[in-house]
Amino acid sequence: METNKENLFKIRHSAEHVFMHAMRDLGLQFLMAMGPATDDGFYFDFELLDGNISESDFPKIEAKMNEIIKQNIPIVGEEIDEKTARELFFTNPYKQEWLDEIKNKGEAITVYWTGKPHEMSSFVDLCKGPHVNSTGEIGVIKLLSTAGAYWRGNEKNKMLTRIYGTAFPTQAELDTYLEELEKRKQNDHRILGQKLDLFTFSDLVGKGLVMYTPNGTIIKNELNKALVKISRKYGVQEVNIPHMAKIDLYKISGHADKFSEELFKVTSHFDEEFVLKPVNCPHHTQIYASRPRSYKDLPIRYIESTQQHRDEKPGAMSGLNRTRSFEIDDGHTFCTPEQIKQEAINTIKIIEEFYTALGMWGNQWISLSFRDPSTPEKYIGDNNDWNTAESLLREINDELSLNAKIMEGEAALYGPKIDFMLKDALGNDRQLGTVQLDFAMPKRFNLVYIGEDGTEKTPVMLHRAILGSYGRFIANLLESTAGAFPVWLAPVQVVIIPISEKTHDYAKEVATTLFDLEIRYEIDNKDETMGNKIRKAQELKIPYMIILGEKESTAQNISVRNREGTQQFGISLSSFTDHIKNVIISKSQNL
Repeated sequence: METNKENLFKIRHSAEHVFMHAMRDLGLQFLMAMGPATDDGFYFDFELLDGNISESDFPKIEAKMNEIIKQNIPIVGEEIDEKTARELFFTNPYKQEWLDEIKNKGEAITVYWTGKPHEMSSFVDLCKGPHVNSTGEIGVIKLLSTAGAYWRGNEKNKMLTRIYGTAFPTQAELDTYLEELEKRKQNDHRILGQKLDLFTFSDLVGKGLVMYTPNGTIIKNELNKALVKISRKYGVQEVNIPHMAKIDLYKISGHADKFSEELFKVTSHFDEEFVLKPVNCPHHTQIYASRPRSYKDLPIRYIESTQQHRDEKPGAMSGLNRTRSFEIDDGHTFCTPEQIKQEAINTIKIIEEFYTALGMWGNQWISLSFRDPSTPEKYIGDNNDWNTAESLLREINDELSLNAKIMEGEAALYGPKIDFMLKDALGNDRQLGTVQLDFAMPKRFNLVYIGEDGTEKTPVMLHRAILGSYGRFIANLLESTAGAFPVWLAPVQVVIIPISEKTHDYAKEVATTLFDLEIRYEIDNKDETMGNKIRKAQELKIPYMIILGEKESTAQNISVRNREGTQQFGISLSSFTDHIKNVIISKSQNL
């Protein structure tokens, strides 16, 4: 029996064909490239041969699409031979390229007609399907946006026009989706980051190089402090490494080959070649190797928050989610084979505690990211070690009831991993926390410890990240909270609002108390109405507003309003500070 999801895919795939049919009927000159259905709708890439197209053209295209839908035109699939296909799309180089690919794979060539096959009024495209039986089954459609896209995603190819759209069986479902889409746009981290003054980019500094403002730096530092505090309970120690290394380090680790296209190389005046580090693990191996180690010393656990650098393609970078330089919370544990399971479990406990403090635990799904056995050339290390590592992760999954999905082909270069995936506000999966087993790198660097029997043995290396990239994590946090951070993370926790100049001195007294208690505050003594000041504080998602009028000044108390609109009048400053300190220390999600 067909599922709703399968039917929705057919509807959207068919709507994409109707979109191109409508474009043709409107007299637009273009060459079709490609266009799949997606989880949210559909898109189509094409080369426009004459004029241009913008969102202002959407109403007339939608009107023509609805006209075709109402006509209930049949959608018919047909298998054809190569000669017929070549003739059918003889003016279209993109379809000819698709046909070359189909021929090389030895697959059947199929097309779908909107209308009776081979009639002039019908529309045809090279396609595998599936589709609904006729346009009348499509339901309601909506064109959403336009963008540019390189043919096959390669920036060396021609830039095409891409139109995004969606389709649903009913108007009510479409309306619900459009409301959610508008909410997502409002919560876009790039917009919120500017509005809340958290980070910035500069063309002069360079594309994909993020700079955190004072507000954004507070958030980043608070996240780091929380991570270190939790980790220390499990015997983790902080280390610090430089931002570059000789390329030889990465040749030994295997990263020079894996990241060859992404390495930033630095040439010394003294004929030495360096690399801005794309990863941190090789450096950490050298801290381990700096002195003799015994089995009694293990496990040794290093953590660090530091920058990594990768030469990303200009077209691939987007806000904080993909940048050329990014800070990552990174950690490496060196242990005996017998210690692997407990060390991995401890890291998972850290991940759970950290995400619980942010109200995010329970929203994740977990991946057992294993190698693809059909492409062994993509990985390094011994086959038996890989089998052992994957078996251990299966045991941990069963023991902790993680209900993880096995994802073949998602392993790291050096070993399998457990990845904690969360959905962002746009419904995209983001990898945040991860635990990775690595038998290969310690062998490559000849790392050893003296075992209980007095002989040299090779340690196992566990790679771990709790929040992963700070940028990606902050982007996810911004979009999921709309910028209303929990109090312990809020850059400004309290704004003091004196109603008039007569209470400015009292405002300074209140500020001194907050400062002494390490509560982050601002004083808004601008010449504006109290209503404007409150509205501005709410727009900036500041958790608390202390309102000070002459009445409060005389009585030496305060009135408090939180960003949710709850108010308290004439309370003591000490009772408020006791409350907010408790909220901060407990990392409560509530105000």
